[in-house]
Amino acid sequence: MAENGLFPISVGRHSDRYWRRFTSYRFAMGMDACPIVSSEIFQIASSFPIAFKLREGTYVPMAMFSVGAELATPIVDQQGLWRAPYIPSALRCYPFQTGPTNMRDCPTGERLCLYVNESSGLVTRDPRDNPFFSSRNKLSRNLCDVLQFLQLREAAVVEARRLCSLVAEMDLFVPLQEHEGTTLPENYWGIDAQRLCRLPDVYKLTLVSSGALQLIHAHQISLSHLSWLARAQNALPGEHASASDTLNGFLTAMANDESHVQTRAEMIHAMG
Repeated sequence: MAENGLFPISVGRHSDRYWRRFTSYRFAMGMDACPIVSSEIFQIASSFPIAFKLREGTYVPMAMFSVGAELATPIVDQQGLWRAPYIPSALRCYPFQTGPTNMRDCPTGERLCLYVNESSGLVTRDPRDNPFFSSRNKLSRNLCDVLQFLQLREAAVVEARRLCSLVAEMDLFVPLQEHEGTTLPENYWGIDAQRLCRLPDVYKLTLVSSGALQLIHAHQISLSHLSWLARAQNALPGEHASASDTLNGFLTAMANDESHVQTRAEMIHAMG
C-alpha cells in the first residue's frame, strides 16, 4: 500500500514518529462518494443520496457527494469545513485505516492491521504531537481507541455486505442512471421498485427480518437528495465556492439545525 502513502504501523517504522489529528476536511474535497455501513444508514439517508457500487463482485452502499465527475462537491467548503449534517464513519479517523494483517509489519496480534497515510502531512517527528507507541512499544492509548473504532466499523461493513448480498440474491439491483430528471455518474446501482413489489411474500418477510428492507427504504428515500445536490453543484461558480453561497440555503440550513448537526469539536475528535 506504500504507493498510496499508506504504511502499516509498526515499531520499526513509527516508534520515533508522531501524529496530529486532522483539523479540516480538505482531504475529502476530491471524493465523489464514500462507502457507508449498516449502522449509519438512517443518518446518511437524511443527508446524502445513497446508491450502490459493484466492487470485486460485491455491492457496496455509498453516500454520494457529487453527481458530476467534473463538478466540485459542495459538501466541503474552501476552508475545509464539512457542511453536511452528518459525517460518514469512513471519514472520521483520517489519516488512519485498517487493512489485512501482515504479522511481520503488524506485530499487534490483531485481526486487522492499522495503517497510516504518511502523505497526509499529519505524520511528524515532533514529540509535542501524539505518539504512535508507548515507552513499552505498545500502541498508544489514542491509537488503541482509533483501532477499536475501526474494528467496530469493520464489523458493520461485514453486515452491510451481508444485506447487499441478500438483495443481490433476489435480483433487485439494476443500473441507476437517472432519478427524477437528475443524471447520475456511471457505475451506480439502485433497487428496482417493481421487482421488489413482485417478490413473493416469503422473500419480503426475509428482507424485513434480515434488516435489508431498511437499507432498501433508506436508499429509496435518500434519492430525493439528488436534485438539490445537482442544483448545488451546478451553482458553484468556481472549483470550490463557499457552500453557504451555493446551496440555495438548503444544505446550510440543515447543517445549522441543532437537531442534526454535530459540533465542530466532535467532528474533529470523532476518532476518540
